[in-house]
Amino acid sequence: DIKECARAFTGWTIANREYMELRSQRDSDWPYGRISWHFEFHPEDHDDGEKEFLGERGNFTGEDIIDIICKQPATARFISRHLYSFFVADEPPVPEWPYTEPADPQAIETLSRAYFDSGYNIGAMLGVLFNSDFFKAPESRYAKVKSPVELVAGVLRLTGEFDRPRYEILERFSQASYMGQILNNPPSVEGWHTGTDWLNSGTLVERINFASKQIGDATKPGIQSMVDRISAEMTESTSAERLVDACLEAVGALDVEEDTRRVLVDFSARGGGSGQGPDRQHIADVLQMVGATQEFQRA
Repeated sequence: DIKECARAFTGWTIANREYMELRSQRDSDWPYGRISWHFEFHPEDHDDGEKEFLGERGNFTGEDIIDIICKQPATARFISRHLYSFFVADEPPVPEWPYTEPADPQAIETLSRAYFDSGYNIGAMLGVLFNSDFFKAPESRYAKVKSPVELVAGVLRLTGEFDRPRYEILERFSQASYMGQILNNPPSVEGWHTGTDWLNSGTLVERINFASKQIGDATKPGIQSMVDRISAEMTESTSAERLVDACLEAVGALDVEEDTRRVLVDFSARGGGSGQGPDRQHIADVLQMVGATQEFQRA
């Protein structure tokens, strides 16, 4: 099948290879670089002979190969499982899929059916997914471990320190490499193993330290804004529980487990304050503790 597929794609090439090679040497791709590869088909280089691919015979072109792949049930399951893993809950690494059943086989079947019913339309599959019970189910909350890049990007959105591309952002995103993910440089063509594979004794410490340090820094504009909003809601009689709730809401309406909440409330109760309620530094300290929770590491 692989050889027959390769025959079908003969003649497909890049129209502006020399130009793009020169451009890549002289033009920066950061932060506003442009990719403008052009496709070109050379009919004189195409193999017009009969081919057999996935049980079908014909004088196939590259487009025909794509059509044949799209109508395979395995393709529907593969795409469905990727969508489920990305939007709902972590699945095992892709190499294990042939030997490991999906966490929710019915969900995969529902998405696969949407794939065929819509004529292979990914948008329609997403519509079914986002309106499904399995997507909205309480057990789907925090069922995914954020990738290092997702974690770093989410934290930087909260801190609000970058309103435009600046060189300093590279230092922030270098933190993702310490957590196990170097942008545009996966360990193999397979990509990264996701889910709990992101976590080990070293990367977990890096993740917690980065998130808590950034979110607890009240000099950053986004954190200043959070502290301002929370402080305006606090009074002399504000309880430790109310302060924790306000901080959880500020960083994204986190719903933490009871043990986590108890630790946060105990920490909040030990903080200082004035007659007007908890002081700004204590609010920042509670935010920092929220950034160190296990729930903040998940999505």
